[in-house]
Amino acid sequence: MQLASTLTLLAGYFCLVTAIDLPDGAWEGTTLANGSYWVKAAGAPESERFLVEPTIRKREAAAPMARQSAWGGDCFPRDLNHIGVDDAVEDLKSWAGNGHSFTSKDANAWFGIRTRGVIVYYCITKAYTTGNLNVDDVNYALLQMDSHCVPYQASYFRWPGSFEIVGKDTFDAHFCA
Repeated sequence: MQLASTLTLLAGYFCLVTAIDLPDGAWEGTTLANGSYWVKAAGAPESERFLVEPTIRKREAAAPMARQSAWGGDCFPRDLNHIGVDDAVEDLKSWAGNGHSFTSKDANAWFGIRTRGVIVYYCITKAYTTGNLNVDDVNYALLQMDSHCVPYQASYFRWPGSFEIVGKDTFDAHFCA
């Protein structure tokens, strides 16, 4: 964790970090309107957050929305590290347990587990809103993603009419938008 603290301190000092390779672990972030993220190690104070610019830009809105309306999610043509996905999913389930509440502030907020270049995340897409995730929710979201997308490919699931998303992607992608 000392590496994460040092990385956070350096990133905060320089204010903007591009294509950062975060250490494996639990991270919290806020997705800004321009697609960049405020990121910090989970549980760290706000003063340790730093700005990250994703290298994979956001896709055009028209194509994903058409697919999303059918099942609540979307698939992306990015293959993910299988062990990274499996390990990150288990860690997200451990975090979620019987129910873990997570609250956004003034923008979309996410909690994610990064392992082997993969991030599996829980996202709140409405400002000043609290969601609650449990193991059953994670299992259901993964079942939906793997039923509609190639397993171990970047994807997300949003419950119909909800502000909550569970997804898996590379950290350098534009997620929780």
